[in-house]
Amino acid sequence: MVLKIASAAYNAFFPTQYVVHIIIGLVTVLVLRAFSQGRRTNRERDLHARKILVTGGFTPTGLTILQSLAQRGAHIIALSPHPIDFPEITIIISLLRANFSNEEIYAEQCDLASPSSIRSFCTRFLTGADQRIDAIIFAHEYQHVGSVAPLRRTQTLEDATSRRESESLATFLMTTLLLPALLVAPVERDIRVINVVNPFYAAAAGPSFSIPFQAPKSQSIFLHEGAHSLRTTIFTRHLQRILDALPTAQVLKTDEGSSAISVVNPKSQKSNIIAVSVSPGISRLDTIGPLLNADWTSSSGYATAGVVL
Repeated sequence: MVLKIASAAYNAFFPTQYVVHIIIGLVTVLVLRAFSQGRRTNRERDLHARKILVTGGFTPTGLTILQSLAQRGAHIIALSPHPIDFPEITIIISLLRANFSNEEIYAEQCDLASPSSIRSFCTRFLTGADQRIDAIIFAHEYQHVGSVAPLRRTQTLEDATSRRESESLATFLMTTLLLPALLVAPVERDIRVINVVNPFYAAAAGPSFSIPFQAPKSQSIFLHEGAHSLRTTIFTRHLQRILDALPTAQVLKTDEGSSAISVVNPKSQKSNIIAVSVSPGISRLDTIGPLLNADWTSSSGYATAGVVL
């Protein structure tokens, strides 16, 4: 009886003439899902005693980064535009410390939309007792900015463009101010500068792309986000070329059995400071949510249709 019911349901919902179409549809969904999850790695590193600076650490993707770093024992400094005694910040830091038995997790106030706040933080850091930096992760530029036109409410295209410019300038300013601390580090220390970019960079890498880089004239939200991502990627590549061109640059040698991992071809890598851009793929909260204006916690409002979708 059960088999007859199952057979009848199969024949009703999966007609024989549509089997090929159904299989193609399922394969397409699986491929898109795998692509949206980004590239995976099985490399594990012991990050104890490694000091890592993280921007955008209190976004959904940023929290995932903080958890992964805390799990590996890293010394974390997460930057937040809010005061460090802000309830949300206090709770998150306390939970990370308790869950991963890692007391070397801290939050510092630094509003990336304010150049004076960035300079103030960098000055405090560079004049402090411990100026060591093993990695800087710029995760604040990953979160999608702007919504599609039918679901757009209070934020205009000009507002979104201004926010993108502010985020890019914050990355440039902080990199410039903290670069002296990276350059004086011992050459045997492998240092990373990582820019986390949104997955729409390919939208801007079309026939209209040219150097010097110019802002797109199109109203497409994907093209603007792609230009934002591609600009950060170009900056990161240019920074690496500058680091490799420094006269004191040396190739970082990795001993067999060491936990250090060389991510660049030794023939072209001349600096122990490696600047890379990474895209973690499409995020439901950081990409799809803002794109559909579906974040009901946003102070600028949200679209009911976007939440339903």
